[in-house]
Amino acid sequence: MSDVKSLPKFCVVIPCYNEQESIPVLVEKLTPQLEKVTNGSWQILFVDDGSSDATAQMIWDLHRKDARYQCIRLSRNFGHQPAVWTGIQNAKAECIGVIDCDLQDPPDVLVELYQKVSQEGFDVCAGVRGKREDSPLWLRFAYKLFYRIMSWTAEHDYTLDSGDFCVFNQRVHAALCRLSEATPVHRGLRSWVGFKQSTFTYQRPPRLYGQSKYNLTRLVILATNNLVNFSTAPLRLATLVGLLMGVTTLFSAGLFLFNRLFPSFSLLGYHIGANPGIATLVLYLSFISSALFFCLGIIGEYLAVVIKEVKKRPVAVIAEMSE
Repeated sequence: MSDVKSLPKFCVVIPCYNEQESIPVLVEKLTPQLEKVTNGSWQILFVDDGSSDATAQMIWDLHRKDARYQCIRLSRNFGHQPAVWTGIQNAKAECIGVIDCDLQDPPDVLVELYQKVSQEGFDVCAGVRGKREDSPLWLRFAYKLFYRIMSWTAEHDYTLDSGDFCVFNQRVHAALCRLSEATPVHRGLRSWVGFKQSTFTYQRPPRLYGQSKYNLTRLVILATNNLVNFSTAPLRLATLVGLLMGVTTLFSAGLFLFNRLFPSFSLLGYHIGANPGIATLVLYLSFISSALFFCLGIIGEYLAVVIKEVKKRPVAVIAEMSE
């Protein structure tokens, strides 16, 4: 491992996909901020996610002018999360930051996150979106609902209303690099590794150029990956449904038996003797359905364990160790 003293103080990972208009503005705004806060000890790591415009050429031109502008070019468009994860895996600095290229995450807020990590003793500081000025009402509601579902179902503390915009120190970076995820979701893994975490709330402005690369389909895929990666609640839903159906079946059987013994008692006006065999059929189908769901639930419990084994995440992340 590289000597910490030889590393730059701050490396900012920036995933890019067709951002030729945004890059000059971002560099103009971000570079002076980094220069001031680190006394020149910084790097910007651009990850070109298979852009079809001049993005790749622009970031390589920046690198030729100043080696502190680092470049990674992916072989094709893999998507935002793989680009972020590739940048994180290859970043080398005392603190690592992640920011999008569209300037919706302000550079001055990135500096605030960096100072909380480098000066206030936090291991992670994530930006929390206080308001989304560029999203319609239904989408803002969907975002809020998604994060609250994740907070409720995730098996660890899941940061509300926080995307990939964050800064973390080297020990968090080392913990993230040890994870071997096939479908990495940075915001979830960042909160999963633990350590001392903080947030900083900011107002998210609209994009200056172009449109968001996250269309509705990609947002649904991202939400699904979050839910599947960090929660076994959907698998255990089958167990719960099976148990509820079993209890309902037993309750219905008791009512039908009571009606058989006491014909004056009726179930919502229905008498079991009116149509012989119907009650038996209903109870039989209810029993079979509850048994099937319960068996699916058992399979789901085992599948949840298999998923954790396949991911090969460490059982725990060591914060400190004696020599």
